[in-house]
Amino acid sequence: MKKVRIIAVILSFVMIMGFAAGCSNKDEAAPSDGPIVIKIGHTDSSQRSTNTWSVKLGELLEKEAPGKFKIEVYSDGQLGDTPDLVSGIKIGTVTMMFDLSSVITSAAGPAATCIDLPYLYPSFEAWEKGTFENGGLELFNETLKDSGYYCIDMYYNGMRQVISRDKIYKNNEDLKGQKIRIAQNDLNIEIWKAMGANPTPMAWGEVITSLSQGQINALDHSLGVFNDFNLHEIAPHVTLTNHASSPFPIICSREWIESLDPADREVLVKCVKEVAKNQRAEEYAKEQEYLARFKDEGAEVYELTADEIKAFEEAVQSVYDYQRKIVGDEMLEKWLKTRP
Repeated sequence: MKKVRIIAVILSFVMIMGFAAGCSNKDEAAPSDGPIVIKIGHTDSSQRSTNTWSVKLGELLEKEAPGKFKIEVYSDGQLGDTPDLVSGIKIGTVTMMFDLSSVITSAAGPAATCIDLPYLYPSFEAWEKGTFENGGLELFNETLKDSGYYCIDMYYNGMRQVISRDKIYKNNEDLKGQKIRIAQNDLNIEIWKAMGANPTPMAWGEVITSLSQGQINALDHSLGVFNDFNLHEIAPHVTLTNHASSPFPIICSREWIESLDPADREVLVKCVKEVAKNQRAEEYAKEQEYLARFKDEGAEVYELTADEIKAFEEAVQSVYDYQRKIVGDEMLEKWLKTRP
């Protein structure tokens, strides 16, 4: 009998300790009452409007929902290079990020790459209307869904132009044999082959040295990037081709944003959209300042005529045929319907 009582005491002790341990684990796993911390990572300069307005997002959220959110902005690749940021969204080391659309689409699949089709949106105004009025943003999210990413809104990086150490490019003949640096991307390769150049994939870290030494003749990017890196000093010929919009999608995990309380999510999305709209207006205005600086410092700036643009548009129709074979008629037509 005494032995039975001893066993009962031991079992009771074990149950109590197990319950206590369970309570302890539950307390550790319980969500904090602190703010929702949002780490925003990007590789842009801390001086660019994209970073400035990301910082202002924190100020706006504090005004709209005091103490509810804490925004931490990490510029200049502090949280890693672009691939690190893209994967960081999935594993939770980065809450939100923005970078070139081609960076996101490389992780999302072919249908998403349609956003970078040449001359889909041949101007800032066409891009804004196509994206925010004609369903482009919603379609982009449709193509991101299976990969688990979600695009809240988009910053304006700038229409893609061409800067060259050698000359202005008015037509296919001017581009013949010219080594144009591109990011490694099948669509980019097809675009520049169609436009008559020799597309040369190259990591960004090699660009300035290669351009200085003549290993490449030119590259395409936004005026803001040309300005930030003073590229007009080594490549003093700027051709305004407007051949792609190449925006900066503001990306997060679909699972993460859907896990937020609906009221919190509504405030966050509202504020992101407000700062993104302001950034787009500011960066577009700054493009005129960049052009003025290039001219003042001796660079040649040439804007293609309507006929020259039309000739390039006709040249890249083969790219649309190439993309149609990959994504199918239905998806390509959806993108074409977003055109203004």
